[in-house]
Amino acid sequence: MVEPLTFPDIRVDPDLILRLQKYKDLETVPQVVKTVARRMAETAETLVEPQGWVWRGRVDRVDASGHMQIGGMVDFESPTLARVLRSADEAAIVLLTIGPRLERRAHELIGEEQLVEGLLLDTAGWVAIDALLKETRRRLGAVAKTLGCRLTGRMAPGFAGWGLEQQRPLFSAFDGTALTVHLTEACVMIPRKSVSGLYGLIPVTRVR
Repeated sequence: MVEPLTFPDIRVDPDLILRLQKYKDLETVPQVVKTVARRMAETAETLVEPQGWVWRGRVDRVDASGHMQIGGMVDFESPTLARVLRSADEAAIVLLTIGPRLERRAHELIGEEQLVEGLLLDTAGWVAIDALLKETRRRLGAVAKTLGCRLTGRMAPGFAGWGLEQQRPLFSAFDGTALTVHLTEACVMIPRKSVSGLYGLIPVTRVR
């Protein structure tokens, strides 16, 4: 069953924007850049339209060959993912997005030759996505705890050992759901400020 996720107002930390831009020592960042980062963080907060969906299913089968089935309907193939799920009872598939508005505005700024503003606004979008991931993991971790389980780290198609083409079976978990995210022929998500992922729920008493 697909559960839609709603989120509180997303806060974008301008310091995180700068760190993603490889500024290791924020004390050395020029004041003008700090000012733009702060302004783009505020702009990002007005543009994000956070949405998410989660689907949970029982891990029915995990083969030594790397094939697995979840919830009697979603089939994946990945030796790496199989190692993550071999002790899991359930898996949770998530899809998150901040919508297209922020990226559209970033492109407009770059087109207007406001290159620093456009770059930092685009980076702010990834800061917002990271905030959604952290909140989603917190919620799933709470669910796992009530079930006597621990949550694995996030895996996603495109990670090492799990091909990007596996986005197609991942999206099949949401068949019949009115999503605002779709896949291109190359399995790229649109809007681009979107992420997918899978978490395993492993009983804490299970011996690995």
